[in-house]
Amino acid sequence: MIVYHFISSEFALKALRDRRLKISRINELNDPFEFCAADFSDSDTKAKLETFKNQVNEQYGVICFSEHYHDPVLWSHYADGHRGVALVFEIPDDYAIPIDYQPERFKLDVDAAIQRGSFAESDLSQLISTKFSSWRYENEIRMTCRLNDHFCQIDSKGKKVYFESLSLESFGLDPLKLIGLIRGIRCDLNPMDIASELLAADTLSVQDTQLDLSSFQIISGKTYPVNGVRSFSACCFRV
Repeated sequence: MIVYHFISSEFALKALRDRRLKISRINELNDPFEFCAADFSDSDTKAKLETFKNQVNEQYGVICFSEHYHDPVLWSHYADGHRGVALVFEIPDDYAIPIDYQPERFKLDVDAAIQRGSFAESDLSQLISTKFSSWRYENEIRMTCRLNDHFCQIDSKGKKVYFESLSLESFGLDPLKLIGLIRGIRCDLNPMDIASELLAADTLSVQDTQLDLSSFQIISGKTYPVNGVRSFSACCFRV
């Protein structure tokens, strides 16, 4: 499945150099209703679900994508006001979780799940994938990541940061296959900026964007290959 990850130019270059993408923690996502889309009326049940959410936050993270790149609001919200880029990935279909946008919260028997010691798989799937209908413009696809299986570094604030590896090689084992980079209409990255963060063996398809003349859409412009110039010995990780 082809998906798009919106990101600032600074962090896009960092992802190219380090060949990895930051995993978002569930409690830090921009929707406070994440994992709390169930309808519960009493505060006791709410507290139990919050406890469960905090437990999941310690074990799992997510990487968020969109099914398309044409909506200008996505570029405004997630790509530094059109100054950033969209990284184009191919991910396995069985890793992709499409978000279900709903106008109302769904019913969930939290107490029964707690008594069983776990949520049913269908309940977990619904908790992971349900968002309020106002988020529909994102057309989000997400991928969950078990944190213990991923590389971790401590940032300057003493906080754990987890990463998913990415590859540019079609034969790689990483679930994130980077197949392209789309520049926002205000992006000032030039081909040499991108080439300097790619290995000499890498070639990445880069695409410019432009405003559609007949709709409120971002559309494709010129597409060209960028060949890397960096030696493998220059590779280093930064947080």
